[in-house]
Amino acid sequence: MLRDRIPPGVLPPTALHHGGPPVTTMTDTLPAARAPEPDAPAEEVTTPAADTSEEATAPERTPPALRDMPGMLWPVAIVALVGATAAALVGFALSYRTLVDAAQGWGFGVYGSRAFPIGVDGAIVGFYAFDLILVWRRMPKPMLRGAAHLMTAVTIALNVTAASSSAPGRPDVWAALAEQPGRLISHAAMPIVFVFTVEGVRHLISRTARLEAGVDAGVLTLADWALHPVITWRIFQHAKTWPCTYDRARREVRELAVYRVWLKHRQAIEAGLKEGQVSALDRLPDLLAPYGVSVEDALAVPDEMRRRERERQATRKRIDQELKHQAECEERERAHAEKLAKLAAEKEELRAAGELDVLRAEVEGERQAAAHLAAAAADTAGIEAAAARSAAERAATEAERRAAAEEEAEESARTMALRRKAAEDERAAARAAKEAAEAADRAADIAARAAAKEAEAQRIAAAAERDKEAAAAAELRAAQAREEARRAELRAVAAEDALSLSDRDRRVRRVAWMIATRAGGDPLRLPLGEIEVALGVQNGAASTYRKDAADLIGSGYDYRTDPLHAAYQEVYKTNWASA
Repeated sequence: MLRDRIPPGVLPPTALHHGGPPVTTMTDTLPAARAPEPDAPAEEVTTPAADTSEEATAPERTPPALRDMPGMLWPVAIVALVGATAAALVGFALSYRTLVDAAQGWGFGVYGSRAFPIGVDGAIVGFYAFDLILVWRRMPKPMLRGAAHLMTAVTIALNVTAASSSAPGRPDVWAALAEQPGRLISHAAMPIVFVFTVEGVRHLISRTARLEAGVDAGVLTLADWALHPVITWRIFQHAKTWPCTYDRARREVRELAVYRVWLKHRQAIEAGLKEGQVSALDRLPDLLAPYGVSVEDALAVPDEMRRRERERQATRKRIDQELKHQAECEERERAHAEKLAKLAAEKEELRAAGELDVLRAEVEGERQAAAHLAAAAADTAGIEAAAARSAAERAATEAERRAAAEEEAEESARTMALRRKAAEDERAAARAAKEAAEAADRAADIAARAAAKEAEAQRIAAAAERDKEAAAAAELRAAQAREEARRAELRAVAAEDALSLSDRDRRVRRVAWMIATRAGGDPLRLPLGEIEVALGVQNGAASTYRKDAADLIGSGYDYRTDPLHAAYQEVYKTNWASA
């Protein structure tokens, strides 16, 4: 969202209480809530370049190391340590003796009377020690501190009760307090001293840990609660609601109060400045005095507010220009990508056409070669048959001539020779006929193979043509699908941006549509499994979405009037209006 991209300082301070994290706008230009030290220099109004949070510009406060402690403080630290340890040991010893004597009269027995004080005092020491460790680890547990205080109070009560019971006449506590107050106070003093000692150590540890972590930024003192209880409560509430330091909460609450005063009297101040009247402006120091604003700073508030407004407008204009430039860049990138895709498709088409032409040329060459081979074989067979016929004719003529000559020479010899020659001629003619038939068979086989190769080439060419047409059709369908998905996505995004809904609200409305179209308006008829698959969530989240969708339908929501209806109709190809 555009609001998420606006930097701090552009939104007015009223955004502090509208459901988002705290946004500081006049952190450094307005004076601090507390007056400066007497020898500290007066504050000055900073320039916009220095308008940053105090946490980012203030020097880091860290506690001095033990080796940096002045030499005169070492004896003080040793005396404090020895004195506190001695007080604690003396207090526990006196308390132990008193409680042992009292426990024997309370029915604990010999062993129980000696173990009882150890258990009580051990619980106090354990709780305080555990609390100090957790404070040092920056994970305090208030319950342990309360339990330690409670056990200390129990110890004090037991010591006071034991002291009153051991007094002459065994008076009750109130009577002993009235007669011998020093007796009871002396028994209660040592546990109280131990509590004070532990609290001092706890303050040292917690303060040191916070300073080392860089999170110590002010406290709310009793003076703050006494002098300004309402404002102090607002600071406390702001710091706890939006986790931050008290100093930051103090600045933001004070900044919001100053801004509200400005909004309330802005019209009068602007009108007074235009007409030359300064009565409204003169009242600003008095109106802002409860918030610790000096006279000069109060009089400078109108100029500061106008400067802030100009800066916010300039920032908004710059952000709008950046968004416009980004949209133009995205559009140019999209057009460039589409152009590259188109060129790639043309390149693929040309490559396929080239491959098809090469394949056609190869098939045509093979077909022509087969035809030439068949023709050559047929010619060879014809020539061989003609030669065989010529040889047979010559042989027959020669046989007739020889037969006539022999007939004249010798009739019987001629007859036998003619018969032999006739048999030989018949055999030669049979061989020639057989060879001619074999040549014809070879020619027919060659012609058949050539015809088969030509048919296979035609089949390959037809298959390549079909593949080309199928590829072109698939590419066209894919382009149409991508264009349709892009348009549907753009319409869905536009509808979602128009609604300015959160992701959870869109999911609830989608489940409401599923209830209306798939379950007949009854939420219980819609299985949770469909919601889990549709939204990609767990069973518990699906149940919550179904309940929220039922509440939305019960409040009068009609999905057919929702802008998301048209967008999702394009995405999922579903006619919701007919449902």
